[in-house]
Amino acid sequence: MRALFSLLSSFPGGGVGPQGYRPGNRGRLPQQKTNNNAPNTTNSNGSGSKTVNNLTRSGGKTLQRARVVSRGTGAGAGRGPSTTPSSTPPSARGNSLSPRALFGMEALLPGVPLMTQSLAGALAVDMGIQLVGWAFAAAWQTEKFYDLCGSLAFASTAALTFANSAGAPRQMLATALVCLWTARLGAFLVTRVFRDGGDSRFETVKKQPGTFLAYWTIQGVWVFVTALPVFLINGVARQSPLFWGDYASLALWALGFVIEFTADVQKFRFKSDPANKGRFITEGLWSLSRHPNYFGEILMWWGVAGVAISMNASPAISCASLLSPLFVTLLLTRVSGVPILEKAADERWGNESSYQAYKRSTPCLVPKLPGT
Repeated sequence: MRALFSLLSSFPGGGVGPQGYRPGNRGRLPQQKTNNNAPNTTNSNGSGSKTVNNLTRSGGKTLQRARVVSRGTGAGAGRGPSTTPSSTPPSARGNSLSPRALFGMEALLPGVPLMTQSLAGALAVDMGIQLVGWAFAAAWQTEKFYDLCGSLAFASTAALTFANSAGAPRQMLATALVCLWTARLGAFLVTRVFRDGGDSRFETVKKQPGTFLAYWTIQGVWVFVTALPVFLINGVARQSPLFWGDYASLALWALGFVIEFTADVQKFRFKSDPANKGRFITEGLWSLSRHPNYFGEILMWWGVAGVAISMNASPAISCASLLSPLFVTLLLTRVSGVPILEKAADERWGNESSYQAYKRSTPCLVPKLPGT
């Protein structure tokens, strides 16, 4: 009988809610107790009439309670608030024509847990954008779409996972941080490519479709791992309120944003001046660090990861959030950022005493204090 009851209770309205937990005795009709010693309802002294009235009132309450239960057999109806985290997407629990169902990850991956929708959906959208961008870029042998598609992948995955979320304050905060950074950096990179007429990194590979595809795939991996904290935040249905950890992480992100933005603007203006052609920049933040823009970007992603850790969802999610800043730090300081630019600068200005003095007195990444 227990096995049969478990089987029946697995169906909608059978005691197991769509959020994956049992509501206990809520949803079950109260058991009527039979009193074999009840007095005869035809007692001539009038007590039978009172007994009938009592039973009628009891039956009325039971019928009313049964009606409430019958209306509560839908998704979560008639139940009190639950503190159990839900893996069911909010769109699956709401109207099928809601914006979340139409524009969120629910439209791409219906009926799967929210975290799965957030991670797998973001990866699918990200790689889809890279594949379409590569197809057009390879056909026209141009790299001018590369940075544009990278920015589009960041913004679209963050926005779509947020559209599928519960819209909690922390989810709004993390998504806004990524979209703001993406809009700023994407506009800068696209403007720079069109100003310079191209990107020397792709001069040869853009004519080799197979190799060119590898570059686009790498960009897709970069987007997914870097924005991973946002996907994790948007994949958790119930969250704690914002607290000091979120605000400290936001301050760290804001500091990094100001540093990167200022460094990029200073270098853009420097290179736009014909008088500086062939020279290296030593002005502004570039007098304090040889790569202040990379330092600012690293700070920002540590800030975004801090927001995810402040969520305190689980140790696994907190550890996974750290993959983003660690990946960005390793990428910029050991792989594609600082090493490539340092090598190019050494080849171009390594024999100049002014550059040698600048290199000795200026830190590579972490800025020194002004005046030191």
